[in-house]
Amino acid sequence: MAISTSFSTALTGLKAHQNAIDVTSNNISNASNPDYVRERAVFSTLPAINSAPGDIGTGTKISSVYRITDTFLFNRYTSTSATYSNLDTQEQYLKEIATYFPDVTDNGLYKDMEDFFNAWQTFASNPNDGSVKVDLAAKTQAMTDDMKSLKNKLKDIQKSINDELNTKLDEANSIIKQIADLNKEITAHEANQENHANELRDKRDALEKRLKELLDVNVYKSGVKSTDAQGAETTDYAEDYQISLGGYPLVDNSTYHELTIDSLAGNPMIGIEKQDHSVADITKSVKGGEIGALLSLRGTEFNSEGNPTDGTLGKLMSSLDSLANGLIRSVNSIYSYSAQQSVETDVISSPETIPPDLTDTSLDSLYSMYHVLKSPVRDGNITFSVYDDQGNLDTSKQIKVAVKSSDSINDVINNINTAFTNNGVTDVEAKLVNGQLKLVNTSDGQETSKVLVQDDGAQLFTALNQIEYEPLNQVNNTQMPLPLKNGSFDIVVYDDSGNAIAKRTITVNMDSKDPRYSTIEGIMAQINTPGIDDNNDNNLNNDVDDYYQAQFLGGKLILSKKTDQNTYVGLDNDTADFGGAFGVNKFLDGKDASTIELRKDFQNDSSLIRASKTPNSGDNTIANDMLQLQYENVNFYVNGTTQENTIYGFYRGLTSDLANQTQTVSSKKESTQTLLTSVKNEYYSLSGVNIDEELINLEKYQRGYQANAKVITTINQMLDALFSIKQ
Repeated sequence: MAISTSFSTALTGLKAHQNAIDVTSNNISNASNPDYVRERAVFSTLPAINSAPGDIGTGTKISSVYRITDTFLFNRYTSTSATYSNLDTQEQYLKEIATYFPDVTDNGLYKDMEDFFNAWQTFASNPNDGSVKVDLAAKTQAMTDDMKSLKNKLKDIQKSINDELNTKLDEANSIIKQIADLNKEITAHEANQENHANELRDKRDALEKRLKELLDVNVYKSGVKSTDAQGAETTDYAEDYQISLGGYPLVDNSTYHELTIDSLAGNPMIGIEKQDHSVADITKSVKGGEIGALLSLRGTEFNSEGNPTDGTLGKLMSSLDSLANGLIRSVNSIYSYSAQQSVETDVISSPETIPPDLTDTSLDSLYSMYHVLKSPVRDGNITFSVYDDQGNLDTSKQIKVAVKSSDSINDVINNINTAFTNNGVTDVEAKLVNGQLKLVNTSDGQETSKVLVQDDGAQLFTALNQIEYEPLNQVNNTQMPLPLKNGSFDIVVYDDSGNAIAKRTITVNMDSKDPRYSTIEGIMAQINTPGIDDNNDNNLNNDVDDYYQAQFLGGKLILSKKTDQNTYVGLDNDTADFGGAFGVNKFLDGKDASTIELRKDFQNDSSLIRASKTPNSGDNTIANDMLQLQYENVNFYVNGTTQENTIYGFYRGLTSDLANQTQTVSSKKESTQTLLTSVKNEYYSLSGVNIDEELINLEKYQRGYQANAKVITTINQMLDALFSIKQ
């Protein structure tokens, strides 16, 4: 073995220790970098020289530089971090929302409602005091303004969430592309099966952690290697890398699919392009991370106005709307007791009208070509029920009229009238009234109480949007401004002295198969039926139908006087919320928290507000009934479900649910934070840089470098001695 071999051996040690010092230096310089995974240089011996009496080594080399990490521990860390990010995002918004719904009774909407009912109490004691009416109007407007303000604040939060969703989805798409690009670089860098793309993997890990915090995606790694990097266990260097969300792939090594962002009435919805290039909506599949938190707060289902119906915000909006709806309906039902000379409600529906020049056009063309009808008419039968003058159903007469989509409206009218005549019904006819199909008495042209639509199998009246002929259980929650419920109410007629001179009880039963009780047409028929002795005095000329006529024209319910007598009409004992649903002599306008307000007439002139049920100004019955309302159960309709509670109780339930949810999220966040700290410490104890350990290694590698340098110096001295002998 030549002396030069010893020199070469020492030189390999010098270079190896220099590389090890470089790795250690890099670790120390990145000690404060949370995304850096510490590295370790791995020494290995070079091939030995075979000789007698034994093999002689030729030195050392750095065979590899490993990342000291554990893939599975890293997954625990990132998953826990994703959960924490989800809860932290929820908590931030919930705490903001909670500030708008204080639990204290001397602040917020609860106090406004108390002031509203207290104002009615004062009004009951002073029904003729103008200043009290002014105060009642002011307290009412303060309450309704606060409800609208609350709804607007929730909408502002919805917009803020939508803006944040767009930003975070853009960030997620950027990360997805960067990870795919890094995978491509890593594959190229490690193609020789020897190099390790440590810096690239650090970048990918950092992006993966952030993507999980955003979306809590599923990451799959296969071909993971487990190695002992000279005393430090490492599980890393996966060969295959996939990311999926909602069962759809986002990243497959270097291939990626970006998320699509569609807008539903301004609300971002998340999609992903499938292999066939169609887009799958995965909005409801996103549960975790910050984006999942935003979706759970905002909601993923929306009504026609673009307001969410689920999620924390959607449930709050729906509950607030239900509170306003219940308040409007119940307050208006009571105020409808206040008698007036006639009744004309707001427009409840907008019926379609048939122009005179299209009365001979087919129903099919009216829908498809002229767009006069709301929906197509199908071939089918309309079934009519016949009643006598006392409102009793004639079970022997059920008239069916066939309707075809090829018929014109004139054909339908002629067929109905022919069927009526053939069945002995000669005092009722079908005709167009202001472009609307009506069943009227032949004698006076007023809507009839003798023939009612039992079943519109052809869907003709649905196409005409004449809801008075449709079953109430079909139109109640879709077209009625405010919901009606099964029950009854009294129609009361008063003289100008405030004496009740006629009263008739009207029944509402939406579950009945008898249209007299389950349609608006039937309710009007109950009012108009002539042969009912309301006063039980054997006189059929002084009953409700003798004083007032009920009609449904232009989408309005109208109660008009039939005599010149100075009379007034009002409701009483309204367990069906009829007055509130139809807006009979309203006190409040609107239908939800966005539209609730004091009736315009009362805003302009509060002196018009009445405490009396009868025309007698000294009567304070309505004010007392309104005061009692705060203690009575009201039906609240929330996303298809019915809740019965007091007005205060419903509001307290709303605020307590919000407070409980906020507390639950805060508690979960606190426990998750503790877990995250533990997992994070465990992860960084393995993968983080320990300065003390690195300084020890630096000292060791420095000594190794010095020792090898000493060997080279010694060999150099030996060569000098050798050369001097030859001389």
